[in-house]
Order: sequence, then structure tokens, then C-alpha cells
Amino acid sequence: MKNIVFIYMPSPTLLRTPGFGVSGGLFACFREDKYIAAVQKAIDKRQLNWRFTRDTTESNIEMLMDEGVELLVCAPGLRFMIYRMNFDKQRIVLLTTMEYLSNDVRPVMRKIREREDREDLLD
Repeated sequence: MKNIVFIYMPSPTLLRTPGFGVSGGLFACFREDKYIAAVQKAIDKRQLNWRFTRDTTESNIEMLMDEGVELLVCAPGLRFMIYRMNFDKQRIVLLTTMEYLSNDVRPVMRKIREREDREDLLD
């Protein structure tokens, strides 16, 4: 099973401010759960071997890399607030506000398809 992690809070190393929303998120509380559920439903519908979960590391990219995370999905507004170290930027999905608020799964599904196609070429 390949892992996708949804990052909804900026890295604490980048001076996260308490005013960045409820629990560090940019939008309403529990909004990230709705987006995660929508994407996971699309993944399950296509019977893909991927699992989409919420970040539990406070945006610790090094820890996520050690866990073997294949893709990172970032909530709107985090483009410059995530310290991505040497994580391949081709494996990061940066959501727009409209994509996030409307539960648009297409950006994540497109990236999954790219990763799957790349693997097929390597086989």
C-alpha cells in the first residue's frame, strides 16, 4: 500500500502563528477530514493501492520520508510554509483554495496516475 499524506499545518520551524486558524489550519476545523474522505473514496472506487491520511508529524518532512510516504498533498496557503528538505517536488500536490473547498480530487488523482504510469514504464 502506497501512502499519501495530507499536510494542513505549516512546519513549526517556520514560526507557525496561533492566528493561522483553528489548530493551525487555514480553514474551518475538520475541513481536512472531508477532503481526505473524498480522495480516499475516489481511490477506493478505482481500486488503487493507495491510502490517504492526515499528517501526524507536524509537517516533519524528514520523518515522512523515513515512513516511505509516496505523495504529499498540501492545503492551500502552505506552498512557502512547508520546509520540504530534499523531498522531490514532483511528489507534492499544492491545492488551490477552490480545489480544497469543493473537494476536487482531480489534482491528487492526476498525480497518482502519473506515479502509476511512471512505475509501469520502469517495469
